Amino acid sequence: MTLDQEWLSGQWNIIYGNAIHLWLKLTRRREEPFSKMEWPRTRSNDYSTQIRSRNRLSLPHNSRLSTFDRVDKLTEMSMSNYLGCRAKLKKRVKVKGQLASANDMTFLPGTDHSRLIASDHKGGRLVVFQDDRRTGKEILGGVRPYGVASIDSRTLVFVDENLATGGLIKRFSIEDEFGSTGRVVSQWDNNAGSGGGSNNADTWRPRGVTVTKSGQIVVTNVHPEAQERLYMFSGDAGGSTSFGRANGPGDLVFRCPNYVTADEIGRVLATDAEGNCVKVFDPRSRYVSEFGQGGGGQKDKDARLTRPAGIACDQRGNVIVADSGNRRLAMFSQDGRFIQDLRPPQKMGLHTAGVAVNPSADRLSLSVHDTGGNLGKLLIYDYICA
Repeated sequence: MTLDQEWLSGQWNIIYGNAIHLWLKLTRRREEPFSKMEWPRTRSNDYSTQIRSRNRLSLPHNSRLSTFDRVDKLTEMSMSNYLGCRAKLKKRVKVKGQLASANDMTFLPGTDHSRLIASDHKGGRLVVFQDDRRTGKEILGGVRPYGVASIDSRTLVFVDENLATGGLIKRFSIEDEFGSTGRVVSQWDNNAGSGGGSNNADTWRPRGVTVTKSGQIVVTNVHPEAQERLYMFSGDAGGSTSFGRANGPGDLVFRCPNYVTADEIGRVLATDAEGNCVKVFDPRSRYVSEFGQGGGGQKDKDARLTRPAGIACDQRGNVIVADSGNRRLAMFSQDGRFIQDLRPPQKMGLHTAGVAVNPSADRLSLSVHDTGGNLGKLLIYDYICA
């Protein structure tokens, strides 16, 4: 063998060895478990993940596992232990003619009675339905309620449209065991605190509301000129934080927030009516992911939302979305995967609007409206998840 042949043979051996080394490295990486939860995304360059990784690497090695990292790890452990399930609905009660609209609903927790509170925006009142009765009773009139959420078995918080201030958040106390009477004990607007946003009544139009596990009140802001789309209040307006940008890079843009809910691990999920998706924020109000935009295949087509409205989470982590544009009720897993249609799509007819699940996760309420926003019917189902 000549010197040239020996040199060429050596070069080929080096190339072959490097290729084998790279293949073994990639194979070993695929077999290793993920150290971080892979959230579903619609874009590969997730801006929030880049920022989170950069902030973590900028810390000293011995202080990277901060308090917030521990919260992230607990959240990921809860997500990894999640077991999705399929569900079915069995109609229990149908209410017609009682309400002018039913924009949002909430079940009161911690009681032996099945008490459902419905916000009748067009009728200007809050109405309670007791023990699956078809006839409701007004508990508060003279208001223009949109979103409503329960704090405990005797306390509600709701959004009251107010032309003078743009909108008020009101805390309502139920004064009797059967939820038939009560009074407003406090109220506030978006001037309760500052979170870097524009606390201006001219850009304040609250719509949806929810209460997190830690007791914070989250409100969506649907005003088209608002710079922030979500406000988080601590207690009775003891300061607020705004998040969910109206402008920004890629996924971070929140076009038109509608209704909002919080799950068992402290995340905040809000429907984006114009973005046709659900946006997910962690307990620190940081953007995590979004789902509902789907793709090209049939499975992705089933996951695609059109003008989503009401949203609720059950104790098993399932996310239930009133897909108004497709006239259906869709169920997603905790990590945003489409599971099934609880109410199949309709080509014509009434649009799904509000949805609520009771704390014990055995009842579900759904409202359906016509194109003018008038209530078609309010339905209460047995919610069976296997």
